[in-house]
Amino acid sequence: MTEDPPDPPNSLKAAAGSEAEPHSGNDRAAALARVLLTNYKEMQPYLEFELGSRDAAQDALQETWEKLAGGPSVGPVRNPLSYLRRMALNLGRNHLRTRIRFITLDQPLIDELADRSPDPERSAFAADELAKVMNALGELPEQRRAIFLDKFRDGLSLDEIASLRGLHRRTVQKELDRAVRFLRIRLGREP
Repeated sequence: MTEDPPDPPNSLKAAAGSEAEPHSGNDRAAALARVLLTNYKEMQPYLEFELGSRDAAQDALQETWEKLAGGPSVGPVRNPLSYLRRMALNLGRNHLRTRIRFITLDQPLIDELADRSPDPERSAFAADELAKVMNALGELPEQRRAIFLDKFRDGLSLDEIASLRGLHRRTVQKELDRAVRFLRIRLGREP
């Protein structure tokens, strides 16, 4: 269940209701300010959805008000509500882009970031495992080794290997099963 958006901030109500409106030099800006105040509760959920948070929506509405209060003259506007929505959305997105550019990370957070490269221990272990696999592959009969490498090094399908080697598909499958079983036993990984 979503809660209703809050009323416009008192600063907007006070400025809109005061005799000395900040827009007195520009009737169109003053009219837009009144449309903003009138439609504040309708615009906030829209902006929350588009910008991803209530705070961002409120900041965008406040910045829209400030732009209308101190900005340049506003030309003719056919649809004031659409104009204000687009204006608030653009200001909100610009604000978010600026915040993202200047985000700094704390040192503890940086320290927690994982280093994706293998450490020396893992590198040594991988090199040792690779040497074991290569030695075990050297013990396989020539045809079995070639089928194994065709499958796992070159990524060929069983049918492609059979065609390449001039063998039946079933023979390729049996040779591959024997090679895998031998390597598992040789490397101590037999279930």
